[in-house]
Amino acid sequence: MDDKVKDIIRKVKSTATAAGYAAGKTAEAASRRASEMVEVTKLNLQVFDLNTEISMLHKEIGEIVYRAHKGEDTDGLGLEEKLALIDEKFSEIDVMKGRMENLKRTKKCISPDCGKICAKEDRFCAHCGSPLE
Repeated sequence: MDDKVKDIIRKVKSTATAAGYAAGKTAEAASRRASEMVEVTKLNLQVFDLNTEISMLHKEIGEIVYRAHKGEDTDGLGLEEKLALIDEKFSEIDVMKGRMENLKRTKKCISPDCGKICAKEDRFCAHCGSPLE
């Protein structure tokens, strides 16, 4: 083989190696993103279930309040326990939403007038300009 052919083969091999490396990196990133999306979906389902449980507790509390309105005895129906359960479930939801934001690689603007979602690497809100934590 002459030197020109060897040089072409080296360049093709180098380009193919670089393309293979880039394809591997792309596949890794896609796999990571797919895993993140699966985790976010699981968290969303858990949030949905917690919201359903909260709705049921609201209904039970409403029944207790109505019984009290009608003058019936409501002491043993656990109103305080149901309210505490609702608080716990809302706390769980907040934790899950924080995990989802982290997985989505975003953060929320802390300005009470804004609250928009920004990229995780942003130092300032793109919408209002407030500093981000």
